[in-house]
Amino acid sequence: MKKWNVFMMGIVLVLVLAACGNNDAELSTGGTTEGAPTANEQTSGNNEDVNNAEQQTPTAEELLTRITEASKEIKSYSMDSKIEQNLTVTMEGEEQKQDVNMEMKTDLVLNPIAAYQEIKTSLPGQEGTQEMKQYITEDGVYTQVEDTWVTLPEEATAPLLEQMKTQSNTGSQFEQLNSIASDLKVEEEGDVYWLKAKLSGDKVKELATTMLSQSGATDPQMAAMMQQMSIKTMDISYSVDKETYYPKDLVYSMTMDMDMDGQALSIIMKMDSSLTDYNKTESIKIPQDVLDNAVEQQMPAETTTP
Repeated sequence: MKKWNVFMMGIVLVLVLAACGNNDAELSTGGTTEGAPTANEQTSGNNEDVNNAEQQTPTAEELLTRITEASKEIKSYSMDSKIEQNLTVTMEGEEQKQDVNMEMKTDLVLNPIAAYQEIKTSLPGQEGTQEMKQYITEDGVYTQVEDTWVTLPEEATAPLLEQMKTQSNTGSQFEQLNSIASDLKVEEEGDVYWLKAKLSGDKVKELATTMLSQSGATDPQMAAMMQQMSIKTMDISYSVDKETYYPKDLVYSMTMDMDMDGQALSIIMKMDSSLTDYNKTESIKIPQDVLDNAVEQQMPAETTTP
């Protein structure tokens, strides 16, 4: 099950980091965004059009364009996430249910890329929660395991940082949402717009596969597991502030089936995240006592998986 947990965390990180980031890519909406108005320009203009613009709900394509433009201004943010995984494992006719709950608090700076996380996880058969703290910066990756800080060797740090940089680019991620624009519904609620979609069948698997591949998740084992997976449904709810067009809430739920190592897995995953404190964090530095006392993690020798 360890491979499965690593794989699911890969999906979680893709969905979470797809929320926002520095974006220099064009959004394909059947045309080009060159010359498109910025988020601030969208709410300005001549006086006679202002009231109409405020009253009219944007289409999904229009809203995605505004979000993409606004994301260029984002330099940092904080995020609180709750993730639930409900697994049913069937082997030789016997079922075993496992529920995994996770809470993540993340501070993320986009340039240079850096993150600080606090993660609490409750696992089946264990009392209490497992707590982990982690710094991910260009100076290294440092993780607190129980009372000890460990650091990844340089050869393992570089690919992780590169993957984070790719994932924090909203341009490619929003292009994927644009590909399902016909399935996205826009709703107004108070001071936010909601983008919502219910996907199933080949469309949801194609979207999930593309999101993972563009995020830099190219590990051969993860790719093989994607081929074994049957994603039945994915529900997406994504809210943005009406004034800034910054993301506020991300709510995902997925139902999946797959066979792995002779086990049939049925999975329901839910994630609920809120994003706040935009552009309030200038940098994330690893404390000196962590740098001084951390021990290097020994990477296991490569093995082939049958």
